[in-house]
Amino acid sequence: MIALVEKPAHLSAADKSAFVAFVASAGEVDAVTLPGLVDRAAVLVMLIEGESIIGTAAIKTPFAAHRRGEFEKATVPEQADAFPLELGWIVVDPNHRSRGHARTLVAAAVKAASYDGVYATTKTAQMRPILEESGFIVQGKPYRSVLNPAVTLTLFGRPRVSPI
Repeated sequence: MIALVEKPAHLSAADKSAFVAFVASAGEVDAVTLPGLVDRAAVLVMLIEGESIIGTAAIKTPFAAHRRGEFEKATVPEQADAFPLELGWIVVDPNHRSRGHARTLVAAAVKAASYDGVYATTKTAQMRPILEESGFIVQGKPYRSVLNPAVTLTLFGRPRVSPI
């Protein structure tokens, strides 16, 4: 298994398409807008086993209105500008779960984010300790998802790290 960490512009069209298809297959994103958002990302991470993608993550470059909206919903709008990047599209193939792959994906993505502040949202209890291990701290209060009001999201932020 290898972890491929690349800027979208450095990937082949086939690799980008495979990333998009894998993320879209999880059913958590708008498949129509995803390709354009992938092109805007700072870095894409793919776990590859043999010839197959078994997991993905990304450091996204969210639109300012989206980023600020997430922080506003969490009741901490004043924090939004400290976190210009977003960790997301963390997807692990169901046949490869419970093997630490999400942890590997998050660690690789965060390392690629360099020193910038990064935020993430999660709806799952399983992701909370993974984010915390990577330096993320809860920001504000949990809030209801706009896309699915039955889901509660928690906003996390990993503050900007000063270079040594």
